[in-house]
Amino acid sequence: MAENTAEKKEIAEEIQPEVSKEEVASATEVMLSVVKTSKAFKMYLANNPLLHRFLDDLMAGLTSHMGKYGELKLDIDQFELKCKGKTVYESRDPKDSLAFKMYSDGIRSLIFSEGIEGKEVTDFLEIIGKDRPSEVDDDIVTLLWMKDLPHITYILAEDYLEFDARAQAGSGGEGSGQQEKIRGLYKDIPPEIEKLQTPMLIPQNIISLTEEEIEWLKTARELDEGRDALDEVVQVLFSILSVEKDFTVFGEFIDITVNLIGNLLHSGDIMHAVSLIRFLRELSQNENLSPEHKDRLVKALEGTASGDTIKDIEGIVDTTDKIKPDHLKDLVLLLGKAAIRQICDLLGIVQKTEMRKVIIDALVEIGKDCPEMFYPFLGDKRWYLVRNSLHILRRISDPASLEPVSKLIYHKEPRIRKEVLLYLESSSDPKARPYLLKFLQDEVTALMIYALKVLARSGFKGAVKPVLDITTSKEFGDRDISEKIAIFEALGELGSDELIPMFEEMIMKSYWFNKAKEKESVILVASALRKVKTDAAVKLLEDAGKVKKNEIKTIITQALRSIAAEKAKVTTK
Repeated sequence: MAENTAEKKEIAEEIQPEVSKEEVASATEVMLSVVKTSKAFKMYLANNPLLHRFLDDLMAGLTSHMGKYGELKLDIDQFELKCKGKTVYESRDPKDSLAFKMYSDGIRSLIFSEGIEGKEVTDFLEIIGKDRPSEVDDDIVTLLWMKDLPHITYILAEDYLEFDARAQAGSGGEGSGQQEKIRGLYKDIPPEIEKLQTPMLIPQNIISLTEEEIEWLKTARELDEGRDALDEVVQVLFSILSVEKDFTVFGEFIDITVNLIGNLLHSGDIMHAVSLIRFLRELSQNENLSPEHKDRLVKALEGTASGDTIKDIEGIVDTTDKIKPDHLKDLVLLLGKAAIRQICDLLGIVQKTEMRKVIIDALVEIGKDCPEMFYPFLGDKRWYLVRNSLHILRRISDPASLEPVSKLIYHKEPRIRKEVLLYLESSSDPKARPYLLKFLQDEVTALMIYALKVLARSGFKGAVKPVLDITTSKEFGDRDISEKIAIFEALGELGSDELIPMFEEMIMKSYWFNKAKEKESVILVASALRKVKTDAAVKLLEDAGKVKKNEIKTIITQALRSIAAEKAKVTTK
């Protein structure tokens, strides 16, 4: 494992393009601004003017850099960030190092793309800058994935995560009033050439209008001119279908309504389409409607969720702004369970993130009683549709879904395996815990570490032996220190006092000719004992502190302080 990593690193360094001093200086300035702003998140509230000034300076520097040199790609080592092979940030303090935080969670490269927005930078800094409580174990990769930042990409275990977001502007309309045309016609009437010879008889029963009545007429005229013809048609259909008893006439108007719904969806007028579908569904529940009428209506409603309809929606969602997210969600909810297959196909096509989210929300609601309808999509060739289907099943949280979901533990796509891991974490079914053990062999470090954290939080004792087996394997010595620490932290949380004898042997052992090995051993045991936190753990650390010296003793002292601080918090609460 270590040889492969070194090999890849050498190859990467050989192919690094030449980089100017100016570009390195610019990237360094950006990173200094990132560090300053991330620290500000720890010190100030979100509305603090100083924090906003730091954010503005960072955005200005980032925008300027990308304007001159294009996207900013940072390669992440354990304690360094590099731009095209040149170090632009370095911090050796694991607690304070941004590089160490990201490296520990498996991120190997970070890319800022042109077009990045301030909200994305703020979300990113909140994730890497703020200290999260000890009981919150979400890793940086999980939090970045959940935020779905389109212009910030990370490379994790040599798999590129790409986020697409395309949007184009919609079109507007124009109209004209009728009154100016009418006035124009009156102007074309020629004046009378001569007066009538015979006086005109004026009826005596003419009634004069008051000012209030004249004003009312003007208002009524304006309202009449402003009426929407489509609203008029919809209201007419509502009125006819509500009272029509003749089966033939009723069927004809049902067909007219369904055709109108299809045309509305094709043109992107989701609001009126939703109004018509909702009316038809409510009408189908009307007790006064005959069985024949109901059957005719239900069959017609099934046609509103045809494949052509879904294609029409897809063509509009990604290319215009005609469809609002709320209207799309209303439409999906109205189409209901019968349209889940078609809606899932739509989910696999739509590119806009906001639209995908509302479709997912609606599918969770209409599919909560029938999770099995999503199982066929777990085998889809589109990895993103599989991931979204898993996400839906995770939110529905039906125990019966455990078996079909668990079949994807070894899926070749890491993002799908990650969603399976999140599903297992959220499951309250005890049968889900053993499946987590399979992730201990995952090739993606971040997934393995996250599985360890989930197992530790769950208190699953069956994980102790498999985790111990990792520590005694030949490959353990080649793992990064961050992986080793995560493994020993899980052991401490799961094994408690049962593993004290093993920890004692490790921490007390002296390596006369390999102090680096001795230091690593102490770091790992101290990490485990911080999770144990029992009196026996504290005593072992105290005993070790009496025999160890210099830097190694400092590591033990820090572990004791950490345990004391956590106990003080519990006592205060």
